[in-house]
Amino acid sequence: MKHLLFGSAFAASLLVAASVKADSFSYAPAGQLVPTSGTGRVDQKEYAPGMRFPTERGAAFANSQVWGVGGNSGPAGSQCDPANYSYPWHDNYCETREWDMPLCPGGTGHQGRDIRGGTCADRTNWVVAAVDGTITNVGSYSVYLTGNDGTRFDYLHMDDLAIKSGQVVKRGARLGKISNVFYSGGVRVPTTWHVHFNIRQNVNGQAVYVPSYMSLVKSYERLLVEEDAGVPPIIEEDSGTAIVDSGPTTSLPTEAGPGTDLFAASPQDGCDCSATPTRASFFWGASLLGIVFAFVRRSRRR
Repeated sequence: MKHLLFGSAFAASLLVAASVKADSFSYAPAGQLVPTSGTGRVDQKEYAPGMRFPTERGAAFANSQVWGVGGNSGPAGSQCDPANYSYPWHDNYCETREWDMPLCPGGTGHQGRDIRGGTCADRTNWVVAAVDGTITNVGSYSVYLTGNDGTRFDYLHMDDLAIKSGQVVKRGARLGKISNVFYSGGVRVPTTWHVHFNIRQNVNGQAVYVPSYMSLVKSYERLLVEEDAGVPPIIEEDSGTAIVDSGPTTSLPTEAGPGTDLFAASPQDGCDCSATPTRASFFWGASLLGIVFAFVRRSRRR
């Protein structure tokens, strides 16, 4: 029975978002970070109005990788804890980091937004293009999509990439799957299963990372309404195939700051979002064994 209950709890963590509706979504105000995680920017502006939400389907959970359960500064536990896959969302733009951030109250902070998929699963949840544009960089763990107006959208930590540098894609095109890809010292090391999402624009003549929270909130609300109405997601065939000469690309991680050598970077030079993968791996293994054991016992009784 204990194994069955453990397996059921695990399954529940995977299916927590299966029946999400638009009216169930809630979010904390822009700039309201998790307590003790820093000082956010109170900013209601949609810097990318009309963009497509960066996951193909709901639900998705914009919750901190660092101050969430299992994060470096959060409560102990697994990254699959249901608390990490629940509403309300909390902003984490300007969350405490060391990167120069002119738009953050303290001048430094987190450059974008951490987004978990609808299930705690690796290489399962598709990430899609926010706008029509060109893939201007494919690094070791970062992909840049530059829109036709010059806005750059950054995606970190994906796997199973479906695009290449120079490819022209349409809004909603599949880019890759949410994973935990990260490199330190030239060696692949895991972070948590999430996509880190940035919006980079020209503000007063300076290219900066702008707040993405309200653009994500509004695009997510549209996604949920469309799903409730039965509107199908844009499928892989809509990705486009044109390859253009986009010029040289860079492999610098978007969160490593100027002049940082990607292959000399430490985890602290990335998104600081490791969540003790050994504990998560143990949880997954033990949970799966529990499910199998419970199923075998039940079959024998029949």
